[in-house]
Amino acid sequence: MHIIAHRGASAYAPENTFAAFEKARELGAGFIELDVQLTKDGKLAVIHDDKVDRTTNGTGFVRHFTMKELETLDAGSWFSPSFQGEKIPDLEAVLHKYHNKIGLLIEIKSSKTQPGIEKAIGRLIDRLGPSANTIVQSFDAGAIMTLHNLYPSIPGAVLIRPRFGMLPYGRLRHISSFARYVSLKHTMLSSFLIKSAHSHDMKVFAWTVNGRKTGRRLQSWNIDGIITDYPDYFKKEGKA
Repeated sequence: MHIIAHRGASAYAPENTFAAFEKARELGAGFIELDVQLTKDGKLAVIHDDKVDRTTNGTGFVRHFTMKELETLDAGSWFSPSFQGEKIPDLEAVLHKYHNKIGLLIEIKSSKTQPGIEKAIGRLIDRLGPSANTIVQSFDAGAIMTLHNLYPSIPGAVLIRPRFGMLPYGRLRHISSFARYVSLKHTMLSSFLIKSAHSHDMKVFAWTVNGRKTGRRLQSWNIDGIITDYPDYFKKEGKA
């Protein structure tokens, strides 16, 4: 079972910053989950929201800033004064720092409002050389299909909210044609769903798991990875 630090170790440091990513490594996470948004100048900023308001001292949409402008914002003080001066990372810098050193689960937030984001991410990963431990995920299955068509060696994951705890066989079969993983909210998971995904040669991640008891139950169901704000609550095992 892989321990995936949600936006880094976001219970202990400001989400989607190098402080959170380093804390995740310190606490033994096998993967770092992070979010990306396209900037005005076509760079990839590591930030969850489409606006900077919640996690920085700035205001406005990420897409209206250049990467250099975003890097002038304080992305740490909202969490704690001790993190004052923490910056919004550039995905390229994150990849250079962690590629083949720790797993990366990179989430595309909105491909519809950010045309070309799949190609931008794929180009960066491909430049460093694809890794089985660098995965791109999205709720938008079309974005992962596009990425697969452009860069078939980059593993993809589709985030899913199943209806009534069920995933139709046909949908799983379709997703398995372009993705290696599915990621589901832990409250929607069952051992049957996990077995179904496994039968289509896909691995399953659960989000966001912050209780040890839940983690143990999921592990007994042979979950492949859990996404958590508290990576130190769980034991890291194996590689993707």
